[in-house]
Amino acid sequence: MWFSKPIRRKVTGETTVTRFSRGRYLATGVCLFLLGLLGSFYLTFPDKILRQRLVYELETRLPIQVDLTEATLQPLLTLAGEQMTIHLSGQPEALFQVDTFQVSPRWSKLLIGDPGLEGEFRSSTGKLSFSWQQSGPLAINGTTLPFDIPLATRQAMRISGNISTAEVATTAPLQSETRSRIDIYLDQILVKGLEALTANATGLRLGDISLQITGQGTSFSIKQLKISGGDLLVSGNGTLILATAKPQNSRINLNFSVRAGNQADPTLASLLELVGTSQANGSRKLRMTGTLAQPVFR
Repeated sequence: MWFSKPIRRKVTGETTVTRFSRGRYLATGVCLFLLGLLGSFYLTFPDKILRQRLVYELETRLPIQVDLTEATLQPLLTLAGEQMTIHLSGQPEALFQVDTFQVSPRWSKLLIGDPGLEGEFRSSTGKLSFSWQQSGPLAINGTTLPFDIPLATRQAMRISGNISTAEVATTAPLQSETRSRIDIYLDQILVKGLEALTANATGLRLGDISLQITGQGTSFSIKQLKISGGDLLVSGNGTLILATAKPQNSRINLNFSVRAGNQADPTLASLLELVGTSQANGSRKLRMTGTLAQPVFR
């Protein structure tokens, strides 16, 4: 009986461990190359062109004029900038001033197939942050932000003050099933251009304003409008139908009561007696209809 001798394979110089090590070194080399390439991209990206492009896009899409000192592209595709001043087109006064800002992709949402953006704008006193996803959800939060806005009715009239707190939860763009919530608190509100009605040469003092709104689609319910601490005391509620293409054409129906504050000028108190319907508490009941651009008071 013949027995065959076991055949042993000749062991080569490359084992599984060796092949794994080679693959690991190769992957490490590719990663280092990509990181170096990405790093050189950020270091050599033309900031001047980025700043010019950003200003162009903002001024093309919105009725504003933007002065921007610096804009850079940072790691993880974060757009950052400094010293941005925003004016309404044709208006010399600044609407908002931003010391620093940054906007970046929402990487956590990108992993689940719903990309979006998040960002933060900071001024010397406060900040405004936002987050948005491609599926629609939009959230905005702001604290201690000064503003100075011209009123559309008359160029000489302006409203200024501070956004104490602001919370907005909605979708962009608005859909018929969208549920929205808006809570805004303003302080030190002043309307310039109505100095003839008050004893204060700086304008009509409105003090603090509280506004609470809920909505579905483009239909909104003004749950509460309250003005206190100034020349007027106002409380009211109503509805708003938003015109998304031209917001100034949005239709409003607001019922409110108004009376002069304790420190109001007698001239203002006398004028209030000529409008609306008298109430038992001494206030006057009024109704505002029409559009935001052309309101009608009754």
